Amino acid sequence: MNRHKVLGVILGVLVLLATLVAGIIIHWRFSYYRRWFSSTSPNQKYTVELTGDKGRGELLIYSVVKYNVLVDGKVITKDRLAHYGDAMDISFELAYPEHAWVDQNTLRFWSNLHRREDKLDTLLISNNTDKDIRFLRITAWDMFFVLDVPPLSHLKLAFTHRTEGKGISVEGEFEDGSLIEYGVGFLQNGSPEPSGYCMTIDHDRVTINSPRERAYDYRGNWDNLNINAEPKCAPFK
Repeated sequence: MNRHKVLGVILGVLVLLATLVAGIIIHWRFSYYRRWFSSTSPNQKYTVELTGDKGRGELLIYSVVKYNVLVDGKVITKDRLAHYGDAMDISFELAYPEHAWVDQNTLRFWSNLHRREDKLDTLLISNNTDKDIRFLRITAWDMFFVLDVPPLSHLKLAFTHRTEGKGISVEGEFEDGSLIEYGVGFLQNGSPEPSGYCMTIDHDRVTINSPRERAYDYRGNWDNLNINAEPKCAPFK
């Protein structure tokens, strides 16, 4: 191969790389902060906005969805990650095509693909602190935004039951700005019957467990279930 051919190949590669980089930049520039969803609670107090790309990602390009939360028109959190994935991952619009406010301060996203209203799992959430929780984003097959959880209070969320393994995670913020973040994974239980789980939020930790199932968090894995079942967890009472 003579020098002119070598230069031609190098030039072609550089043009290809420049085109790829330009495409990525354009993609992020026009989709990353694009607001495509906004929903306000029935009492007009809370608003959840979603921005970014709700479609499936591409090769080397992640699809990212972020969220904003407003209370009485004032932003209390902005540009927090709600969902992301590349070409091998499910898109936001396929994972959560449905949404509704289940009460005055809880917005739910879900899919009807595997959902039966008479076979829903239950998550009991307890705020064991003396502080208000400004917001929580919870994922457990369905995704929830819960706003203004009072001190020493409890609430229940009903979410899609599936027999395969599930992850339950939470992120949020107390009224003083301190963060809440934790997640666990439960293995496949194979039961067609609804299951129950408990999430307890304390000042310095979050606990997620089940009365019957073992689980793992960031300190364990599928082969190291470091969270035991907790008989005192009573989500159906």
